Amino acid sequence: MDCSIVDVFAERPLAGNQLAVIRRCAHLDAAEMQAIAREMNFSETAFVVEERPGEASVRIFTTDRELPFAGHPTLGTAWMLGRDRDSYVLDLAGGRVPVTFEDGIVWMQPPPVAMGDVVDRLRAAALLGLDESDMDDRYPCRFATVGPWFLLAGVRTLDALRRTVVDSAVYEDVSAGGWLCLFVFTEEAYGDDADFAARMLTFHQTLHEDPATGSANTAFAAHLRSLGRSGPVVVEQGFEVDRPSRLYLEVGERIRVGGKVRPVLTGTLDY
Repeated sequence: MDCSIVDVFAERPLAGNQLAVIRRCAHLDAAEMQAIAREMNFSETAFVVEERPGEASVRIFTTDRELPFAGHPTLGTAWMLGRDRDSYVLDLAGGRVPVTFEDGIVWMQPPPVAMGDVVDRLRAAALLGLDESDMDDRYPCRFATVGPWFLLAGVRTLDALRRTVVDSAVYEDVSAGGWLCLFVFTEEAYGDDADFAARMLTFHQTLHEDPATGSANTAFAAHLRSLGRSGPVVVEQGFEVDRPSRLYLEVGERIRVGGKVRPVLTGTLDY
């Protein structure tokens, strides 16, 4: 099988979120794909099970589960397969996702976001190991689902973002045993040319932080839209885990999420 590694949402090499893309793998079953994803040990691994002119059927696995949709695997896989074209389509378990290539940025039009209930700000602060005064009351803490299930929580300062630590007991209570991802953001970005800094944390037996999360930023774009914001938005993520990432959002009736992709290596997977 062909195996490539790319960095997604990366402005420079060895930044962003790592992705393994496996091709010529239609013979694998789900258990074998899961085992290979564990071997790769990245946030996600994408398996291209069928390629057709201008489109491909793809399955996405984390180290312990299959996902119907995830952002950085969508962009990275589409770039691997179709970067010499103007557009490409990935057929995912969560639906068909169109991808376009424009001036060095790979853009996807993700599936619709299902916005959920609002969470009490004090409870959200306890979940994130923060004080209620750290929370930004301009942004209600709210659940959203787009493939993965997220809690979107705004904090006032970059210092609060850095101090965020998931309280495992509160997490288990809020998530009710489900796989909840916590997207925490602030308007205090690292760079003057960015609008927000963010972190994406989840707690499934152990704490995990994702360097750059296209699905979470899709949900975030829908959250901003629900609060009346529109237009281009730049989000920085991954700085706390030394994988600086940059995500471009277009917020409006149509949501788009984009980023740059950097190739790292290509080879063969012997299994």
